[in-house]
Amino acid sequence: MGNYVENTVAWMERKGLADKYRHAGIYCIKIDADIVYIGKSANMLRRIAEHYVGIKTDSEKKYRIIAEAQRKGHPITFDVLYYAKSKGITNQLVEIGEKEGEYIRRHKPILNTQIPKAEDWKKYDNNEVNAREVLQQII
Repeated sequence: MGNYVENTVAWMERKGLADKYRHAGIYCIKIDADIVYIGKSANMLRRIAEHYVGIKTDSEKKYRIIAEAQRKGHPITFDVLYYAKSKGITNQLVEIGEKEGEYIRRHKPILNTQIPKAEDWKKYDNNEVNAREVLQQII
């Protein structure tokens, strides 16, 4: 998968899509205009590229759902919800860990399987994703 990811990063750079993801932060995946997944990364550019590859290869349940929505004509987009403000990777990871939970609890994305707890972002509740139900809601 490494070469696919690197090729996707290069493609994003050529298309002018890379700059907004060259940060640590919180990002989302949208189907139509609806946020269906929220994640965090110290390297959003690489993580978004990994998601692109996952969607193209149907490597996980969430990617199969997204790919099916895309095949049915629903636009798939990525966006940044929050840029880390802290300096240093350790501080950034704590900051975006806390913020990710806030965003997930606020938006309730249907493809997130782990919902971080408000009192401790390192602990989470599990959310079972039923592909048929999700696709019925989306499509």
